[in-house]
Amino acid sequence: MMTNSSITGKRIEKVPFAGIRKVADRAAELAAKGVKVIHFEAGRPDFDTPIHIKEAAKEALDQGIVYYAPSAGIPALREALAARISEEKGVRFGPQEIIVTGGGQQAIYLSLICILDPGDEVLVPDPGYSTFPWTVHLAGGVPVVVDAVPAENFSFDLEAAAKAVTPKTRAMLVNSPHNPSGSVFTREQLEKIAAFAARHNLIIVSDEAYDRLVYGGSVHYSLASFPGIRERTIVCGSFSKTYAMTGWRIGYVAAPEPMISAATRAQQNLVLSLNSFVQMGAIAALTQSQTPTVDMIQEFGRRRELVLDRLQQVPGLELENRPYGGFYIFPKITVPYVTSAQLAEYLLETAGVAVVDGSVFGRNGNGHIRLSYACSYENCVEGMERLTAAMKKLVAEKKVCTSTLTGRKCTRLGGRG
Repeated sequence: MMTNSSITGKRIEKVPFAGIRKVADRAAELAAKGVKVIHFEAGRPDFDTPIHIKEAAKEALDQGIVYYAPSAGIPALREALAARISEEKGVRFGPQEIIVTGGGQQAIYLSLICILDPGDEVLVPDPGYSTFPWTVHLAGGVPVVVDAVPAENFSFDLEAAAKAVTPKTRAMLVNSPHNPSGSVFTREQLEKIAAFAARHNLIIVSDEAYDRLVYGGSVHYSLASFPGIRERTIVCGSFSKTYAMTGWRIGYVAAPEPMISAATRAQQNLVLSLNSFVQMGAIAALTQSQTPTVDMIQEFGRRRELVLDRLQQVPGLELENRPYGGFYIFPKITVPYVTSAQLAEYLLETAGVAVVDGSVFGRNGNGHIRLSYACSYENCVEGMERLTAAMKKLVAEKKVCTSTLTGRKCTRLGGRG
């Protein structure tokens, strides 16, 4: 007789529920009880999708564009992506070297299932985006975590990476601008990564979901644009952040044609094709006015300056490097004997400020929290005021009551019991 425990496979049993979703769910529970929660946990723009994008999707529906699309994507969208990538990233991919995907995460998964054989290893950064190791695992690979160094913009520790390379190492996952820290890798750092990948004959899976969200004169460089690296680089991109289209679930992979051929075959057997009228909206996003995106990035920059300025007055938190991309900061906790999980729960339960426990992003994330300034400017102001007051109280009292965490005891700062 089949039991509940035997109905699922061993591979999926290792995969946890997403840690970011857990805090979002708890924040929703509090909101349902009438608590105003400041959503510093949400990695999504609070802007509406620009009107011309929505109108293009509506027109597509009115025109009956409701049938299966080509598995690799509507040709006009692939052409528009090729043009936009060439303009913004300085690297030429033909339309035949691009496939449209169901968001940036599916782009990464599709890439991995096309390049990995069972047991192949992939170097992933720690801290890094929480799904990276599990996506590798689901694709049949083995994630090998490598330290990301705070003093180096959370770029790979390449000496440690070299020691981690084995005959089974197939690829490395690179993410700049970096989630969770908001760091942007310099050209020199990316050159070193490119040289490392070439030296060890590795494929680079480059997550560039935040490519246009850079500030303060910082520049995003795509690894595919570096000499001699394009043929070993898979670029994964998304419309979610750049065009405030998180719910539309549309992204892309740009890679050498043999990789796209493999990805198309995989896509045909996974989802067949992507939503047709959503793709028409994406064409409008790429080919029509970019002013809404420019305005949104400018506003994110304004919020970033506010949050960074206010953070200087928050006791018990400090930045190890200054973020220049995405919409995240990743401060280190300096209050003794307080874990990132404890602090995240303390802030949510006592101050109504939802942040993400840094350990969600790997073992090196423990001792940090991630804050997103993707909420409104007014909520950023209120959220930083609440955060400051809560941290002042915590530091002054030298204790955090885990009654809000476990319901059993208090852990005093400066001691373990």
